[in-house]
Amino acid sequence: MSRRELALPGAPHMLAPLRSVLVCLCALGAVLALPACSKKQASEGQEAAPSPLPKAEAERGMKACEAYVARLCACAETHPELAEDCTLAKARPQAFALNLELSATAGLESADQTAVKVEARKIAAGCFEADSKLDPEMCPRL
Repeated sequence: MSRRELALPGAPHMLAPLRSVLVCLCALGAVLALPACSKKQASEGQEAAPSPLPKAEAERGMKACEAYVARLCACAETHPELAEDCTLAKARPQAFALNLELSATAGLESADQTAVKVEARKIAAGCFEADSKLDPEMCPRL
């Protein structure tokens, strides 16, 4: 006998009708939600295309990534253990720039453009965070 049968004697036969009712309600809810989704998609097609990342935000993110790379690589000149980090960090501004270009692409769908903007913001946030984690005594600000 399982723990469930021991804890709730006679419960399995009582739950069977309830389980079938729940399955029917879930199926009914899914069927009723389909027309609502199709109406939403139709109305989304009429909306204006989402805008690219705001210029001020793009400039701030690019400056943050470039400043982080400059600071880290300057520090790597005196601390060779940071040389590999410097090499890897050089990809951050390039990745950010690529996301900026993609966010300004005309034929990009709304969901894709949103995803590109989210990734650009993650890269910029990563630059700010990585820069703040550098030891100011070891790697002074430029």
